[in-house]
Amino acid sequence: MTSRERPAPAVTVRPARLEDAAGIARVYNQGIEDRLATFETEPRTAADIRDALTGRGERYPTVVADGGSIVAAAWVSGYRARACYDGIAEFSVYVERAARGRG
Repeated sequence: MTSRERPAPAVTVRPARLEDAAGIARVYNQGIEDRLATFETEPRTAADIRDALTGRGERYPTVVADGGSIVAAAWVSGYRARACYDGIAEFSVYVERAARGRG
């Protein structure tokens, strides 16, 4: 049975907490390594992610899929600093390698 044939473990989607930073960094760094979801090239540390979570605040939320460990993270970020873009945001979704393609 392949990983795609096995049922995906139950996950809970919830707002990210600062203590999720290491798990989010792990999943995000897989996206950097695999070149699937970002043009970033430098891995992120848990401290980098904590700073990002704090900087985004409530206006730009981050959520995680938690299945005993962080298996995915998604967030909203401001699009551009100029005032004309104030109502526009972009979103990012990163999924752990083992959980990709499993619905």
